[in-house]
Amino acid sequence: MGLNMAITELESSKSLCRDKKRTMARAYVKDPEKWADLVEVDRVVDLKKAGAELEPDKLEGILKRSRAKVEGDEVYLEKIKEPADQKTLEPFVRKVKTNWIAMSKVPDARRSAVLEAAVSEDSVTEWDLLEFDEMYETCAKCALSWDNKKGCVGNFGPSTSPIPDLAKKFKLNILAKVEELASKKEILTSEDAAKLLEETKVLREKTPAEGKMMVRRIEGTLNRLEAMAGCSKEYDVGFYFF
Repeated sequence: MGLNMAITELESSKSLCRDKKRTMARAYVKDPEKWADLVEVDRVVDLKKAGAELEPDKLEGILKRSRAKVEGDEVYLEKIKEPADQKTLEPFVRKVKTNWIAMSKVPDARRSAVLEAAVSEDSVTEWDLLEFDEMYETCAKCALSWDNKKGCVGNFGPSTSPIPDLAKKFKLNILAKVEELASKKEILTSEDAAKLLEETKVLREKTPAEGKMMVRRIEGTLNRLEAMAGCSKEYDVGFYFF
């Protein structure tokens, strides 16, 4: 497996994605019964019951018209396209509470309680709901998009990258322990970014003595390291490897 690197873009007011990434659109809660009046409800069709009570071939026709992918004996009513077909299947629907709450429907007086109960790593932000094209367009305009305007996350290189060993040889502290930093998920500072720029400078000066092949192997990674570190330093945000 390879390593990646990124900045802590939400620390900067210049980050064009910050507001959307900080705004929860759909909250995931562990106890849906506690939030029974707020959680989203799935309407699930019992196909066994429907097949037993409807006229022969009627259910099959409904599923074919909707091109609904059926796994097991249930299908979500929302997958049935025709309103008339939905009405036909309505008697065979059961309501299932989910763990999801749409924040747009939460009364102001209860928002803070929902946000506190939400499992943040499983919840969905406004940024998550964007189409990829919208994300790319935003990144292309963002000052913190250091990876050729493709975003603020980039590739460090494969696990076989020679950079850590070269860094150990030349006593470059940050790059020598990049794998350790990644395993610890340690956030480095903009001051560390200035040191990282010095380390990449040393590598550029000393690597030619290791041969042209080595220079070519690390060129792309050095370019990305310098871009990331430069961004971290300029906008005073952290960075990390993972």
